[in-house]
Amino acid sequence: MTIAERVKQKRIELSLTQAELAKRIGISQQSLQKIEDGRTQNPRKLLNLAKTLHCDAEWLLLGVTSEVRESASTYTNKKSASTANFRPIISSQQAAQWPTLSELEKQNLDYLEVPESASASSFWLNVVGNSMMSASGLSVPEGYFILVEPCLTAKNGDLIITKLPDSQDVTFKQLVIDAGCTYLTPLNPNYRPIEAPNNLTIIGVVTQAQIVF
Repeated sequence: MTIAERVKQKRIELSLTQAELAKRIGISQQSLQKIEDGRTQNPRKLLNLAKTLHCDAEWLLLGVTSEVRESASTYTNKKSASTANFRPIISSQQAAQWPTLSELEKQNLDYLEVPESASASSFWLNVVGNSMMSASGLSVPEGYFILVEPCLTAKNGDLIITKLPDSQDVTFKQLVIDAGCTYLTPLNPNYRPIEAPNNLTIIGVVTQAQIVF
C-alpha cells in the first residue's frame, strides 16, 4: 500500500471529502488530490495530515513504524515538571551552547518525559528537515523529538547531534567511521555524507525518538 492509498483509505474511513480534509489540514484540495493520486510522496504538512486522520505520521508516510520510535509521551509545563523523569526541549541554537544556557532561557523551556535511565544532562530536540528519514530501515522523520545524551561517547553507527565549525546551531546525522575517515551520514539516500572535520564537536548521542501529538 502506498502513501496515496493510506491517505485515501483513512479519509474514507472518517467519511471526509477531499475538500473537508484539505481545509482541516490547511492545504488546497488540489494539493490533497496530488497526494491521493501519488504525485506527492512527501507531504509538506505530514504531521497535520496524520493528526487529522488519527494515525501515526511514520505509518502514513512509510507504512511502517520504526524501531527507534517508542510510545508517545506528552508535553508538560515546566512548572509541573518536578520529578526527575522530565528533560527540557531546546532549540538547535540552544543545543550548540548546551549546557551553558542563561537562567532566563531555562525558565522559558517546555519539558517532555524521559526514561528513568536518562542522565541529568540529557535534553530533547525537535527534528527539522527530512535528511534523517528513510523509506527502509532506521528512519527519524521531521517533527519527531529526539532524546540526546551528552554524557555518552559516540561510536560508529550511532545517531548523533554535532556542531560543525563556524555554525550557530547543530546537525543531526549518523556517525560512520570507514577506512580511517569519519563521516556525518544522512539516513535519507537523497543526501550526501559529509566528511567530518578534525575539530568536530559532538554534542551528544541520540538514544530515543518519538512523535508527540
